[in-house]
This record gives sequence, C-alpha cells and structure tokens, in this order.
Amino acid sequence: MASCHTASSLLVLVLLVVSSNTSAWQFSPRIGCHVLGNHQEEPRRSFALFSTSGDNNAADPVSRLPLMEAELAIEADDDKRIQLKGKIDDAKTSAEFGVRKAQFNFYDAFTNQDLTAMRLVWSPSEDIRCVHPGMASLNGPDAVMHTWAQIFAGGEAFSIQPSRTRIDVTGQTALCSCIEETPGGGKLECLNVYRREQGSWKMILHMASPIMQLEEG
Repeated sequence: MASCHTASSLLVLVLLVVSSNTSAWQFSPRIGCHVLGNHQEEPRRSFALFSTSGDNNAADPVSRLPLMEAELAIEADDDKRIQLKGKIDDAKTSAEFGVRKAQFNFYDAFTNQDLTAMRLVWSPSEDIRCVHPGMASLNGPDAVMHTWAQIFAGGEAFSIQPSRTRIDVTGQTALCSCIEETPGGGKLECLNVYRREQGSWKMILHMASPIMQLEEG
C-alpha cells in the first residue's frame, strides 16, 4: 500500500498549496489500490479534483486554474491533456483580461473621483489594505473608503495614467505593478493586488510611493 499512500499524499500536498481561498478542496481517487492474495495490484488510477465549498468558485475556470494545472501534471491520457491545456490557456487569457478591466476601473474611478465606482473596485473583505504615499497603511473597508472620500472631496478631478503595467496571475491572486503618472509630471511606483471573488477581480491592496526625480549636473 505504500506507493498508493505516497501518490495520495503528494496530490493532497499539491491541493493544499494551490488552494489559497477558504473553500475546502478534496482529493478523490476514483480507483484505489487493491490487495489480492499475498501481492498488491496497482491498476491505472484516475483522479478527480472537486470543490465542496458550494460557492460559485467551483464553476469559475479562472479560480480552478491551479487545480487544472495539478490535473494536467498527473494526467496520462494524451487527449485529456490536450483538452486540459486548452482550458488552461483560455482561463489564463480570461484572467489577464479580467485583471486589466479591474485595473482600468480603478484608475477610471480615481480620475473621475467616483466614490461609488471606487467602492465596487475594492473587495468588501476585512483584510484589504491601502497605503497612500507617505502615509501609514489603512486596513479594512471602512478605513479604506473613508480615505478615498477625503481625497475625492479635496479638489477637482485629475487624470492618473498608469504606464509600464505588468500583470502576474497566480491562482486566485493577481499582482499588477505600474507607474502612476500625474498631470504635473510626477511619477509613483504602484502595486495593486487583486483577488478572485465570486467570478470577479477585486482589489485587496493598493500601494503607491513617489519616485524621486534626480537633477542632472
């Protein structure tokens, strides 16, 4: 039984690593090890990865990316591997477009000083964090939205243009780094982190820090 237990343990470990949300993911071998007489028979195994959380993430291909990649790593059937690769490529493309849309919505709300739109960009979870330039971090939706209300009440709207954008999607988390360019020529190094929640990308972290402009000569 050792080899069967080893394979099961490895798959459980993979699922524990890739499952970063609160859903309870389980491993289910459709065919286990059989012991016949004094010897052990190990038939070819097929594995099923499924969610018991009951939420919408189970049907979300982007949220299932880590699981599909884990399935691909152990799938021996060539036709099934081709199908899985296609699903993974489609999910990655969808993920990048979704993150870019969330990024656009954030800067659109910022530029237009639209507090309602800004609220829709952010996750309502208590673990969100916002760090404005030169300020201490703000934690939780109440503190984060209060500071945006203060910023928007401070004057006229102005354009914030992100450039040099880079997006890295890992499972249900997306890291988006960019340079924020202000109308006066100022630049800020920015990191935005989004999390997949109920089929949408929601901001959970915004950090911005000014870039010092060194004088030549």
